[in-house]
Amino acid sequence: MMDEAFIRQGLYVQGLPVYTTDIPYIQNLLLTMNQARTSLQVFPHLNMEVPVTVVDKGVIR
Repeated sequence: MMDEAFIRQGLYVQGLPVYTTDIPYIQNLLLTMNQARTSLQVFPHLNMEVPVTVVDKGVIR
């Protein structure tokens, strides 16, 4: 998980206000972005294939 001081410093350098209640949400966003980046490094062609989609005709009217 990203260190709280690292996030505070990053916000400060960019001139953004630091709200203590926002730190966990920012940590969660950074963790999610890191996981997505890791997945793309392991499977670089992951998004190049078009997924197969099955549509039920009863749903479309």
